[in-house]
Amino acid sequence: MSEVARFIAEVQENIEGLRTDAAVRQATIDWVNAIAPHKYTYNFTWLGRPIIQFPQDLAALQEIIWGTKPDLIIETGIAHGGSLIFHASILQLLGNDGRVLGVDIDIRDHNRAEIEAHPMFERIE
Repeated sequence: MSEVARFIAEVQENIEGLRTDAAVRQATIDWVNAIAPHKYTYNFTWLGRPIIQFPQDLAALQEIIWGTKPDLIIETGIAHGGSLIFHASILQLLGNDGRVLGVDIDIRDHNRAEIEAHPMFERIE
């Protein structure tokens, strides 16, 4: 078994252990409830734009995007545009012609201007 295959197997074991550990599950619930009043997910940016995400979710998303190599990502709910920029930047790293389609009922003018001025905007529709 290669080192990479060994690593992947170990990761799967770790994830399974986390999934089945009742104490970890409860600690996670307690942590999420404790951080909610502090707007934890509002404290991060991606390449200069606010992104309302858990950093762990961003790591998982980049793994999914890197593994599937999509040519289109549809983002619903834009807010500040951080997720649009995140998705566009990962697609840029893939080196293909991938695009991000952002859908929202109301994109505030100041957010639209910042998104359109961003270097990753060329991949965003």
